[in-house]
Amino acid sequence: MKENLGGAILRVGVFLAVCALGLVAMLAVFAQLRFETEKTYTAEFHTVSGLENGNFVRIAGVEVGKVRTIRIRDDGIALVEFGADASVVLTEGSRAVIRYRNLIGERYLALEEGAGGTRRLPAGATIPLARTAPALDLDALLGGFRPLFHALNPDQVNALSEQLVAALQGEGATLTDFLAQTAAVTNTLADRDQLIGDVIANLRTTMGALADQSTQFAGAVDSLAAALATIASRKQDLRNGLAYADAAAASIGDLLVQGRAPLTKVIHEADRTADTVLADREYFDHFLDRLPDAYRMLNRQGLYGDFFSFYLCDLILKLNGKGGQPVYVKVAGQDTGRCTPR
Repeated sequence: MKENLGGAILRVGVFLAVCALGLVAMLAVFAQLRFETEKTYTAEFHTVSGLENGNFVRIAGVEVGKVRTIRIRDDGIALVEFGADASVVLTEGSRAVIRYRNLIGERYLALEEGAGGTRRLPAGATIPLARTAPALDLDALLGGFRPLFHALNPDQVNALSEQLVAALQGEGATLTDFLAQTAAVTNTLADRDQLIGDVIANLRTTMGALADQSTQFAGAVDSLAAALATIASRKQDLRNGLAYADAAAASIGDLLVQGRAPLTKVIHEADRTADTVLADREYFDHFLDRLPDAYRMLNRQGLYGDFFSFYLCDLILKLNGKGGQPVYVKVAGQDTGRCTPR
């Protein structure tokens, strides 16, 4: 009895131990617990834009740590304390940027290598305001495009929104890709003047959300201005080129009109010739096979001077016979030497 009770207790103990290990493993997975040695750093922000404790810290999209605490300093600056794997190397040029993880508002802290010193930051160091950036104001940004989104189906809205956020965060797609995606759905916007007017009216708010992209927009505007200036300086050349192109097009048109009748005749004769060749295909195949040999023989004959030597292999007379039927009379013939049959 005691042995049975002891065995039962042992089995229950093993079962409970396995369950406890499974529970710990599940907690580690779903709570995303980290057991590696971490270093702690602090970053200063004007606004944390919805960043929360426990949000991921990433480098090039790879998770390297988590946000630990967020507190406000007396001067209104937000201090974000985060941990990073001991293998992560931060320098005096490293930047901390809050980015959107998805369109429902989840954020993460991205660490980037920027311009600056290359000296390694010690654990506990602070990344100053000059090397941090808050997340985009997603509500204001997407609000400016709300009339546009109302005219699209949900899949198009999701695709445009994700590309827009990624482009303005400097990830993956560029603004050019976003504009290309927008152009792909412009057929949906045809004949919707009021919708386009609403989008333009809301762009004022959107431009505020694009303040961080001012350098890129300024460069694009400068490039456009330079291109327009170049075109303006060459407008006389462009005008002359268009005039010459018009004259050339007229000349080509006249040439085609004049050549239409001869070309029609040539095509007709070519059809008639093709029919003749096809009707006697075997003869033309034999003719083409023998033609190279004939040309070689003529070439050899020309080597002796400005004359040709001919050999008379057969002399046959064609006479009219009885009933008008042709009668062939062989006068002379030779079947040796150059006249050997092939």
